[in-house]
Amino acid sequence: MFEKLKLRGQLIKAFRTAEIYRVIKRGDRTSYQFPKIHRIDHHHTYTRYAFSLVNGIDPELLNKKRWALRQVLGSNIEINGSLKNFSITVHHKSLPKMLTYTYDSIYSYIEKMELPVCIGQDIYGNPVSWDFADLETLLISGEIGAGKSSLMRVILTTWVKYTSPKELRLVLVDLKRADLGLFYGIEHVDALCFEAKDMRKPFALLRAEMYRRGDLLLEHGVTHISRLPFKLPRIVVVVDEMSIAKRETDLVEMIQQFASQGRALGVHTIIAMQRPDADLLNSALKANLRVRISGRQADAINAKVAGVLGAEEIDAAARGRMKIKIDDVKEFQAYFLDEEACKEMLSPYKTRVKDPEPQLEVVPQPLFGLLEKEEQR
Repeated sequence: MFEKLKLRGQLIKAFRTAEIYRVIKRGDRTSYQFPKIHRIDHHHTYTRYAFSLVNGIDPELLNKKRWALRQVLGSNIEINGSLKNFSITVHHKSLPKMLTYTYDSIYSYIEKMELPVCIGQDIYGNPVSWDFADLETLLISGEIGAGKSSLMRVILTTWVKYTSPKELRLVLVDLKRADLGLFYGIEHVDALCFEAKDMRKPFALLRAEMYRRGDLLLEHGVTHISRLPFKLPRIVVVVDEMSIAKRETDLVEMIQQFASQGRALGVHTIIAMQRPDADLLNSALKANLRVRISGRQADAINAKVAGVLGAEEIDAAARGRMKIKIDDVKEFQAYFLDEEACKEMLSPYKTRVKDPEPQLEVVPQPLFGLLEKEEQR
């Protein structure tokens, strides 16, 4: 009982320090109304406070004054909730400084998934994982050095090793010309584009494939490709540094179409960008990005645009430290996979042995079994 009272007093002190209260004046008297504390759960690994804001307190203060809350409660805190009801979790453990990716170490976590993503560990050593067949869109953002490239290698390498080319097809767009070339020659890859102009053909073919799949759903009277009497491969579109294609409005519209309409059709989307762009990440697109991962952001504005509040507070010196938002925001340590280790893992899956020539823009390969021209609708 005494411990709970002590913790309650500490939370009130944090609210006072952060000026999260409502000021009430009656004549010459001034009083302060703090958020209402509903519950305190104290464990050896964490303490969680559940509370609600009284009317008149701006919910944005919790994030704006996060630094002040950390000064009192501790540096490793998570804030979750919306409008009035919130929780603050104070972790008493620390994340590991580095985790090296190996496929064998994650297999037990993913073996029952269809399209598994396993990218790191949370503060309690639990895997950060989900089935991309269920949560089919992902935004990855963060400053240079945040670990986006390694994260992409981890996701794609896992898929290449876990799935067959009959189960998964990949359309890769690497507008930075920096990372996805490692996957040249992998049988799963239908297109590898390095310039915006070369995205049009594979994107048009993919859109035609979406129309074809939509017709199949209607023909068989089902609402998802998983309910068809035959199996179709999942298709994942990966666009690295989408902001470079910002002026190509037709391409941006197609990416938005893939993200918004692809779920039932087995078409999935990963968008990566260094600095989140509010114009590109408009409300329509953000609403369809069901998972968001961010490395360190330059400021709270960028973190808000990325949809991962608190990402600006990630320790810049902690390599691979990220935050993920599926339902709540959670900090985790991402697995690290360097280029040489990635090449070695991918080598058994290469159907072409040479690296792409510098002038190569698109890997010429049949896409999704369609004709060269987009079907006329």
